[in-house]
Amino acid sequence: MKHLRLTGLVALALALPLLPGGYVLYVASLVLIYVLASFGTNILIGYTNLISLAGATFFGVGAYGTTILANQFGVPLPLAMLMAGLIAAMIGVLLAVPVLRLEEVFLAIATLGFVMIFMELAKQGGDLTGGESGMPGPSPTLFGLPLDERGLYLYIVVVLLACLWMARNLSDSRFGRGFLAIKGSEVAARSLGLDAARLKLVAFGICAFYTGIAGAMFAPLVRFVDPSVFDIMVSISFVSMVIVGGIGSVWGSVLGAVFVAGAPQVLTYIGLDNVQRSLYGVAMILSLRFLPDGLVGLLRRHRGTGR
Repeated sequence: MKHLRLTGLVALALALPLLPGGYVLYVASLVLIYVLASFGTNILIGYTNLISLAGATFFGVGAYGTTILANQFGVPLPLAMLMAGLIAAMIGVLLAVPVLRLEEVFLAIATLGFVMIFMELAKQGGDLTGGESGMPGPSPTLFGLPLDERGLYLYIVVVLLACLWMARNLSDSRFGRGFLAIKGSEVAARSLGLDAARLKLVAFGICAFYTGIAGAMFAPLVRFVDPSVFDIMVSISFVSMVIVGGIGSVWGSVLGAVFVAGAPQVLTYIGLDNVQRSLYGVAMILSLRFLPDGLVGLLRRHRGTGR
C-alpha cells in the first residue's frame, strides 16, 4: 500500500507538466522546493527535538551560492547547486557549535539571530550579492542546454526524489539510530557511549544541506534573489510546514509544504494575499490544538497510512 501511494504521487508529479498554464507549473515547482526545505527542517525537529529558526539562512545561502557560482564564476548549474548545498551544510555545522548547549526557546531565539546576520551580510555584499537591490538568478540549464518551465519542473522532481530517497535511508543508518536515541533520552544515549553533541552537529548539517539545496533550486525558478526574500517569515514557514504536516514524517513534510506553501499561492491568485501570514498562525494553532500529529496523523487514523 505504501509503495502504491508513492507510485501514485510520483505519477501525479510527472503528469503535471502535461497541464496547460505556466502558473500551475510555477506553483507546483515552488511546493516541491518547499517540500525539500520542510523535510530538512523535519529531520532536525523530528529526529533530535531541536527547533531552529535559521532555515532562511541556509535557504538564502543555497540561493545566493548557486547564483554567484553560476553567474559570476561560470560553474555549471547542477554543480553550483551541489556546491551551494555543501556550503550551507558547512555553515550549518559552524553555526550550531556555539548554540547547541542551549535548549528549546533559547536555541530558537539564538538561531533567529543568524537570519538577521545573513540578511545584513547580503545587503552589504556589494557586487558579490547585489546589495539591497539583489541580482538576477541563474538561467535554468542542464549540461549547457536551456530548460523551459517544464524541464525545470522535471529537474526539481528528480532532485527531490533523489534527496528523499537518501533521507529515507537515514533512519536505518548509524546516524539515524543515534538521532532516535538522543531524541528518546539524551542521558540514556550518552550512557550507551553515543556522542550526543556530535550527532546534533550532524543533524544541523543535514538540515542545512537539504534546505540549501532547496534554496539552490529556488534561485533559477524565481530568476531573482534579494535579501528581503530570506527573512524570518521563511524560517517560520518551514517550521509551520513541519508542525502542520506532522513531525518526524516524510509524508508530513509533503502535506505541510502543500498546505503552507501552496495555499498562499492560491490565495494570492484569487486576490486574498493579505491573509497569507495569518494562515500560518491559524494553521499552527489548530494543528497543535486538534492535530498534535499533524495532517499525517489524521490520515493515519482514518486510512491507516504509515510513514
